[in-house]
Amino acid sequence: MILDKQTRTVFSSISQPLICFWNARASQVKEVYEAYTSLWSSTPSEAQARDIYDSLIAIALAEGKCYPINWLIEEIRFEAFAAATGDRKWAALMDLTYGKKSDEELDLYNERMTREL
Repeated sequence: MILDKQTRTVFSSISQPLICFWNARASQVKEVYEAYTSLWSSTPSEAQARDIYDSLIAIALAEGKCYPINWLIEEIRFEAFAAATGDRKWAALMDLTYGKKSDEELDLYNERMTREL
């Protein structure tokens, strides 16, 4: 895979916490990068996408999330969906409506609604 300079810089900067904090495998870093590029394309700027990404990393670290890389991928994808629709509440409600019906999903909905990015 041949990457341009900006892509290499972004890839390097988002992979650093994954490797340092959670010993991410190459396949996990690639999956996070793909989710991140979706987020980036859904937001007005790379800086805004990066702020969201950094906030999610901080949440995963502060709350000691189980399987933090899987959680991070899921939440980056959610944030991309929310940014693309322009309505976080609606995006979270759609995930709740069409997702698995469980207490964990309701907890995730509440977390997303109260999350400050």
